[in-house]
Amino acid sequence: MRVGVKLLVLLSVLCMAAAGSPWEVRKRAGLSRNDIAAARVDIADWPAEPESPGVVYPKRFARALLELCEKLPERLGQQYARWTLVAAREFDVDPFLIGAMIHRQSRCLNGVERFGGVGLTQLVPDLYAKDFKGQAYLYRTLQDGRLSQKVLPFPRFRFTRANIKGAESHLYLTAGLLRAWRDQAKAVHAFVPQEAHRHHVSHWVWGDQVESARQEDRILGDRRRLLEYYGSHVGPGPIYGFGLGLALHSPLDGAPRVISSGLGSEREGGERTHKGIDIESDMGEPVRSVSKGRVVFSGVDLPGHQNNLILPTGDTNTYPRDAMGSGGRYVCIAHGGMKDTGLRTCYMHLDRVFVKQGETVAGGHLIGTVGRSGIKQSAPHLHLEFRTRTEVLDPLLHLKGLVIGQPTMREDGKVVPHFKPIDH
Repeated sequence: MRVGVKLLVLLSVLCMAAAGSPWEVRKRAGLSRNDIAAARVDIADWPAEPESPGVVYPKRFARALLELCEKLPERLGQQYARWTLVAAREFDVDPFLIGAMIHRQSRCLNGVERFGGVGLTQLVPDLYAKDFKGQAYLYRTLQDGRLSQKVLPFPRFRFTRANIKGAESHLYLTAGLLRAWRDQAKAVHAFVPQEAHRHHVSHWVWGDQVESARQEDRILGDRRRLLEYYGSHVGPGPIYGFGLGLALHSPLDGAPRVISSGLGSEREGGERTHKGIDIESDMGEPVRSVSKGRVVFSGVDLPGHQNNLILPTGDTNTYPRDAMGSGGRYVCIAHGGMKDTGLRTCYMHLDRVFVKQGETVAGGHLIGTVGRSGIKQSAPHLHLEFRTRTEVLDPLLHLKGLVIGQPTMREDGKVVPHFKPIDH
């Protein structure tokens, strides 16, 4: 009997889908899919996202949000945190998701407007205006194969342009609309073709039709960072094994993180190959040592072949950008393990450096921040190298579960090896 009911429900849904969407498909204007970014990671590579704590303490949440939004004034961060918690509680949504959206969508700046989005979470008024009736939002859910009309009251703030621009009212409207997306996601998926994604926050970015899960990945990464800073989640690691004899930590918070370029990728039209991996990251993010060791280089890369300059941290951080080579500001750390060959990790393109040559660091120690020093065109990212005296190792292989991404492919379709001999 149950099988028959399930079959009828499925047929009902398929019939409705075949007849076309029963509402006008809402799309965010001006946003396009980046096929290169979409190919970097498969949806199956992601582990389950951590749960939020049942009780959230306002002061701790404010401190975590201020750590995520590193340049946000303290008073403003405390207000955003308080307004987020009140709104999230009213609509029964995750405050850590809203906090992540504040950072990812606007970099915590309320006046930002782009691609039709407005304010802290880049709320797109055109997606919702038609479905607001006074102080209520009308949407549809799918129950037992049938569409059901739902009415969600917004008693405290109306859906107006002024309220969308105001920070407190904006966060209130965001919380309510996230609740609606969570409730109606099944109905949207029954009628509108979707790119595979894990979370209803993708609809916040795209509207009814999700065309890529990559922005969702970045928002959820910021949510993991926020949970770590709050103290309710410990990221994966340290991990052991892989032949290195070391406990390895993630070089960035909120692991796992996605690599944007792998070992062996071509550079400068094929004149050289990539000696490490690039990890997607934001300007100013904390960079951490992957394991305990001693700082053997702290300074800047200079133009030319293998030129560098060791400097005190103050001089490194003020060294002129236009006088640097492609590595920019960077740090290298020598680690134990692999007694015959030794292991050295290097962290490049840093914005700021916090350690000096000769300093001993623990795994997870803060050594600098993500930047784009030495970079001419790319966005800020962390370039990470694993080296021994005889070869270049692939960090993607040794940091499994801490970084994820597709292996580098050569033009002939073969995977680039996970190690390369050192060019002498």
